[in-house]
Amino acid sequence: MSVAELNAAVGAVLNRAFPDELWVRGEIANLSRPPSGHVYFDLVGDGCALGVTLWATDKQVVNAVLRRAGGAVRMTDGTEVRIRVRMSWYAERGRVSLRMLSLDTTYTLGRLAEAREVLLRTLRSEGLLRRQANLTLPVVPLRVALVTSDGSAAAHDFLNTLEGSGHAWQVTVLDTRVQGATAERSILRAIDTACGSRPPFDAVCLVRGGGARTDLAAFDRESVARAIALAPVVVWTGIGHEIDTTVADAVAHRSFRTPTACATALVERVTTWYEHLNSTWIAIARAASHHLRLRQAAVDDSARRLAASPLRALDRASRLIDASESRVRAFDPARTLARGWSITHDRDGALVRSVVDIAPGTELVTTVADGELRSTVDG
Repeated sequence: MSVAELNAAVGAVLNRAFPDELWVRGEIANLSRPPSGHVYFDLVGDGCALGVTLWATDKQVVNAVLRRAGGAVRMTDGTEVRIRVRMSWYAERGRVSLRMLSLDTTYTLGRLAEAREVLLRTLRSEGLLRRQANLTLPVVPLRVALVTSDGSAAAHDFLNTLEGSGHAWQVTVLDTRVQGATAERSILRAIDTACGSRPPFDAVCLVRGGGARTDLAAFDRESVARAIALAPVVVWTGIGHEIDTTVADAVAHRSFRTPTACATALVERVTTWYEHLNSTWIAIARAASHHLRLRQAAVDDSARRLAASPLRALDRASRLIDASESRVRAFDPARTLARGWSITHDRDGALVRSVVDIAPGTELVTTVADGELRSTVDG
């Protein structure tokens, strides 16, 4: 047989074997969207691969199915899918190709949910769901590692929220892929870098904006969950989804619905500490002022008592002096002499107290109220 004959025979066999559309399940890999509007990817599984083409003319049907799923499913590398296809044989290339006609979103979401539940049960049995919760976040977590795509809307919202608070943040942005085939490896590398920092970070914040449920597949990976759970630093997540929670959320110290909410929680913690500190200082100042007022009042009272004491002492002294003066005046010889008394002493000034103190011929001086009298003793 010639090559053309063999190819034609193979095509005839395939057409008889697969005359109708069929459902095939596998994982998307090597997806590309060229300008032509067509979509090309490999459907892989169990070490095998088949090329798939979604023609631009069939995209409307597939997109309608995706819209009915509420945007929860997006065709990206690594997404598990169940697709309806028609098998085609290209004799020129000797190659089987699958033409994609539709997509079972329930299968994809169910596979994600099933894998998530299995992983959560495993982590729970190993005690890893609560390990992060036992870590203590510093009172003032100003040193933060931000794990996200640098320059993304998520990074912008997170950083703007911190900057608007006016606190002295020290943020290190670890540029990380948070979606696609390389996201898992990139997140692991960023967490490892953050945990190895010296001095250590106060908190690691893993954030990303909203997207399809399949876009969050990296946050349901076992390796990422274990890296977060075993991290020696507090890890917060702020992943933009409103309904489901990822495994990363479940093992994190705290989880938030959006990057902004995650940043807001940090701001509130620091602000609460600052307000407590400020109120404490105010209370200390008030207590000090009250104490000073009390001590000042005591000092003033003591000063008044001290000021009054000398006056009272002087008053007592003055009365004592007056009393002494009265007593002195009462014994003043001049007053005695004025009442008719006299004082006699000899020429040497010795006071004559008795007649036996003098001898005849002694000269005496007698002092009376208005002068002195001189005399000589005759006998």
